Amino acid sequence: MRFARERGIPSTARGSGVGSLVAYALHLSHVCPLTYGLLFERFLDENRREAPDIDIDFCKERRGEVIDYVKQKYGEANVAQIGTFGTLQARAAIRDVGRALSMPIPKVDSVVALVPDQLGIELDEALEKSEDLRRAYETEPELKELIDFARKIEGLARNVGTHAAAVVIADRTLVEYVPLQHVQGKEEVITQWAMADVEAAGLLKMDFLGLRNLTILSKATELIEQTTGKKIDPHAVPLDDEATFALLCRGETKGIFQLESGGIRDLLQRMKPDHFRDIIATNALYRPGPLEGGMVDDYIAVKHGRKAATYPHPLMKPVLEETHGVMVYQEQVMQVLNLLGGIGLADAYTCIKAISKKKLPIIAKFREEFVSGATGRGVYKGHAEELFSMIEKFAGYGFNKSHSTAYAKIAYMTAYLKAHYPIEFMAALLSGDIPGRNFKTKDSLVEHLEDCRRMGVEVLPPDVNASYPDFTVKEGKIRFGLMAVKGCGGPAAAALARERDEHGPFSDIFDFCQRVDAAQCSRSSLESLIKAGAFDSTGMHRAQCMTLVERAIMQGATAAKDRKSGQRNMFDTFGPAPEPAAKARPAGLPDVPPWPEREKLAGEKEVLGFYFSSHPLAEHEQVLSAFCSHTTAGAAQLSGRTEVHVGGMLSAIRIAHTKNPRPGQVQTRYAMFDLEDREGILRCIIWPETYANYGHLVKDGAVLAVRASVDRRQGSDEANLIVHEIIPLDELVQKRTRGVVIQLQEVQHNVKTLESLYEILRGYPGPYELELHVALSDGSKAIMQCEGLKLALDSQMQRRVDELLGPGSLRRKIERPKAVPATAGLGRNGRP
Repeated sequence: MRFARERGIPSTARGSGVGSLVAYALHLSHVCPLTYGLLFERFLDENRREAPDIDIDFCKERRGEVIDYVKQKYGEANVAQIGTFGTLQARAAIRDVGRALSMPIPKVDSVVALVPDQLGIELDEALEKSEDLRRAYETEPELKELIDFARKIEGLARNVGTHAAAVVIADRTLVEYVPLQHVQGKEEVITQWAMADVEAAGLLKMDFLGLRNLTILSKATELIEQTTGKKIDPHAVPLDDEATFALLCRGETKGIFQLESGGIRDLLQRMKPDHFRDIIATNALYRPGPLEGGMVDDYIAVKHGRKAATYPHPLMKPVLEETHGVMVYQEQVMQVLNLLGGIGLADAYTCIKAISKKKLPIIAKFREEFVSGATGRGVYKGHAEELFSMIEKFAGYGFNKSHSTAYAKIAYMTAYLKAHYPIEFMAALLSGDIPGRNFKTKDSLVEHLEDCRRMGVEVLPPDVNASYPDFTVKEGKIRFGLMAVKGCGGPAAAALARERDEHGPFSDIFDFCQRVDAAQCSRSSLESLIKAGAFDSTGMHRAQCMTLVERAIMQGATAAKDRKSGQRNMFDTFGPAPEPAAKARPAGLPDVPPWPEREKLAGEKEVLGFYFSSHPLAEHEQVLSAFCSHTTAGAAQLSGRTEVHVGGMLSAIRIAHTKNPRPGQVQTRYAMFDLEDREGILRCIIWPETYANYGHLVKDGAVLAVRASVDRRQGSDEANLIVHEIIPLDELVQKRTRGVVIQLQEVQHNVKTLESLYEILRGYPGPYELELHVALSDGSKAIMQCEGLKLALDSQMQRRVDELLGPGSLRRKIERPKAVPATAGLGRNGRP
């Protein structure tokens, strides 16, 4: 840690070690254990035989420097990272055996789908719980053989990996203690033993975890110093900052460490945290046990004065007062055992470990000791036994307060920076999202860009003459980072930025190719930059750039060859050539039209993972939001078989034939396609009977609405849609329109206006009922049904009404569809 501090590598302790005052004094931890009542005994149990370790988090990008230092200090042969072994779980065992037996993949998938969706379930347990699986096992010999083989290999090691944090350090070369191996394709050395075996051998194991959020904090403070000149120490920010707590109360915690999920954001909005202790409690409370056990509701109700805190015994009040009478932390359980039962704090930790692992003999011993100690303190025996039963219940829910406090500090620091320096923080956050990019689905970078839009933070497009590898801040705006462009990795982005900074901006694609080494920025990188719009600032549109790629690369290769051979052109003889103007246009630009808007946006989606300059659905957004019941993101959260109306653009269409048609079935063609809206993508399936009626509408790029049922496969978190009906948007509008509403203002319109309006409307008879909404001068509204006058929906009529009454005076009265809950009668995959 001293090495990390000297090198400016962000680091901090987590876990039980945060309860150690010595660790705090040595700057291993940044949380004072005395301030927050953290127990040293939670860290060091006197009964433990192995040495306690302190878990340390380092900046993810610089963790390797710390490991290299440890190797240098203790000897490279004495240090190694610890190996891990992925084991064959129930579903994986079935799949691997099925592959070895050459069974059809769909058949194997059907067996896997019968395994209950339960974490860590074993096949024997699955056969007991799943009647369908047991029936298949007992009636189909082939499946019985499959499952029997899978039971034999279940639990065996399947693959070797490197532990995310654990490092082993020895006093002599490690080969004297433990077998080692090289990671395939790397020089990295890891142990052939897993972590538990390494510790059992008596070796010292240290946890050096690379934490992305420490990297984000470091980058954010660097950007703040660049833009404001202020050097911020996140560990020194005030812990009672009003703006920070206001942000937390609003649930605006996208990008905030440990507080990002939708559930936690809802919890924060309910809790309305106003003290650092509330953030500590949030980490501990947002878990299945406290949520299901009502502890969260009790905490919030007492905090806001809706109910009084209750304490089973007066001695418990000082312990539970900070959490409003709710036993949240393991440390609180230990203190209650100590104060009421006289059990030493170290033994108290042994007790809660025994409760969590259901070691009944040890629990019985501590029960007896607690009851004896409590009765000696004036508690009658029956009440003492009740108290221990309560402790047993809450010990299973209890969370490590030291760990929660350490992570609450990081959460608060990130929230503080987001509240006070939102532009710099979001730029750092976006840079931190780059390594995990996924261009096929909506990844965290895209979500955080949407958060920028909601916050009013402008993100400028990628630009070869302005962007750097990471996201940067200039003049109150964020500039898109080049490394976030698909195919433009770190070397290409760094080479581009270095050349531009040293020799000035690029005038065009030819200038770029002549100055940037093709070995660092390949053709694919160049094409990705074009599609991303990074050359737009040179005055050449994307179609021109793409047409000139081949020529520009060839000229660049010729220039590189000349430089390598030492040749100079005639002008170089008389000194360096003047820098070309950034907007200079080369002679002979190809006369090609710009890409159509849809093609331009498709290119952006391909290389950026989202539509940057616009969205293909932008012109249809009002119709889709008005006439559909859900977005793709909303539909994906619903339970299986719920009927929804979702709209969007079709892509990735695949037409196929059913392999096993039902007897008498004539139609066998079905289709699968992606339905994309502005919030995400859902895979859709339209079965033969429905496809026969609507297949002509299934076209790439078509914007449509579907009536469909949500389909969730057993054992999978992903949702699909089973399409029952496809509705073109113009039909959707007609189908959902129930009437016409015209708004008038008493202060602006009079009887003459009404007469003129009638003259217009009677010329457009049709099927839709008319309602007049008259805003009266006293602030009230009169609604009148015009039963004798029905209208057609006509654009000319709307234009004439707007000219008479003002824009927006006429609107449709629509019936918005609702989700229909799952109904019986549908078979698997939504087929009757």
